[in-house]
Order: sequence, then C-alpha cells, then structure tokens
Amino acid sequence: MSTSRTAQAPTIGWMLGMSTWMISAFIPGSYLAWLGFLIVGIVGRRMWWTIVGVVLGALAILVHLPIWGQWQPLVAALLYIAGMLLALMANPGWLRAMWERRTGGGAQVASPATASGGSRAARRAKAREEGKREARAAQQKADRDAARKKPTRAAAKKPAAASAKEPARSPRQEPTEADRLAARAGATTAEFFAPSGQPTAPAEPVDVNTAEADALATLPGISARRARRLVKQRDAAGGFASLDAFATAAGLQPHELVRLRGAAVCSRPPRGPRQFGRRVDY
Repeated sequence: MSTSRTAQAPTIGWMLGMSTWMISAFIPGSYLAWLGFLIVGIVGRRMWWTIVGVVLGALAILVHLPIWGQWQPLVAALLYIAGMLLALMANPGWLRAMWERRTGGGAQVASPATASGGSRAARRAKAREEGKREARAAQQKADRDAARKKPTRAAAKKPAAASAKEPARSPRQEPTEADRLAARAGATTAEFFAPSGQPTAPAEPVDVNTAEADALATLPGISARRARRLVKQRDAAGGFASLDAFATAAGLQPHELVRLRGAAVCSRPPRGPRQFGRRVDY
C-alpha cells in the first residue's frame, strides 16, 4: 500500500485484521470479552477499555460462583450479550486510534465505500479553505495599503484648508503712540484725547472752592448729582485743601484727575472768623 493510499483510507483487510480481538467476545459459552478489552486497552493506551476489561473479568468470576441458583444461566447470557455489545461499541474507536497511530495522526478511518467520495469532499473542503485564506490575505493587504495612503491625503488637504481660512483672519493693528499714552493713564484713547475741533475743557478753569454745582457738573467725570454732593461736603469742611483732595472726595480715577487738572483749579480755602481771647496762665 502506497503512502498516499494509506493517508486516504484503510483497506477492508486491515480493518478485519485489527477487529480480530472481538473473537473473544463472540465465542459462544465463553466469557473472555474481558481479555479482549484488556488487550486493546493496553495496546491502544485507553484507560476506559482497561477498566471495562477488569470489570468484565470480575463479573465472569462471579457468574461461575454457585450463588445464583436457577438464575445462573440467565445471568451468564446477560453477561455474554453485554460483552458483545461493548465490543461492537469499542471497535470503531479502536480502529480509529490504530489508524491515527499508523498515519501519524493525520487521517481518519473511513470505509472503502466512502473512501473515494470522502477524499473528493476533503479536497473540495481544502480548496474552499485555501480560497478563504487567500481572500482574507488580499483584504488585509488592501486595508494596510489604504491605511498607509490616508495620512498622505490628509496632509494634502490640510494646506488647502489652511489657505482657505487664512483670508478670513483680520490683520492685527499695532498700537499707536496715542493708545500707549492713554493706556499709561488708565483711560481709552477716546477719553484721553478729545476730538479735533472740540475743546477738552472750559475756556476758564473752574474753581472747585467757589463754583456752584452747575459749574462743577461741567468738569470731566463729575455728574450733576455728584456736583451737588461735593458742594455740601465743601461747605461742611470749609473748602478743599487741594485739587487732589477734591478728586478724592469725588472718587475720580487717575486718568480723570489728569483731565481735571486742565479744567479746574483749587483756590485757598477762606479763613474762618478770627477769635480773640485771653490766655490765663496758672
């Protein structure tokens, strides 16, 4: 038998030769099935077959004991039938184990009637598996190629998107000298510099110690309500000591004080009436 023939299916002669161990179970009147199971269990390295052989041997000894009385023939017949059935059930596994050992574990036992059909089915199944593996390999290769090409496309689109967004950005304007001066004084350019053609302060400076509430309301940062409150404070205190004291009482900011210096003055507060008296030393 050639190697390819051996790998496909066993012959009938080989299977019949390997099945001769069942003769011990089919000999009428003998209870030697246990011997066959012990042989196939040891040769085939199957623990369960060895255990079955030991159990059948123990039962064969019990059958011959004079303890059954009139039931001994029936018990013997049952043991004989059980041995045959167990042998028929174990023989396919025995043939499969011996054939796998002979072929190196790469083939299975098949009957001669289905050997040719089984081999053709095996070839078709193998061809289908190879086709599936090739398809999976091709798909994986295509996925890897697509993954390598994606960064290139993204890099190509990025400059275009950047150029499209670039005109929308407004150019940043550099601060002028006027902006820097206004920021240093803590004011905006519109507040720090008056528009051209309009005076930044009244023609005559306002005296904060003598002016009325209406005149004080014309000063930068002074509202009519605040002017009336400042007049009351001035009258209660007898006048402001300086323009800074007036700005502090009005709650003006530093940049408002800068504008106030060009629009207001602070005269010396009037003295109170001189009091005369005599000092007595004790």
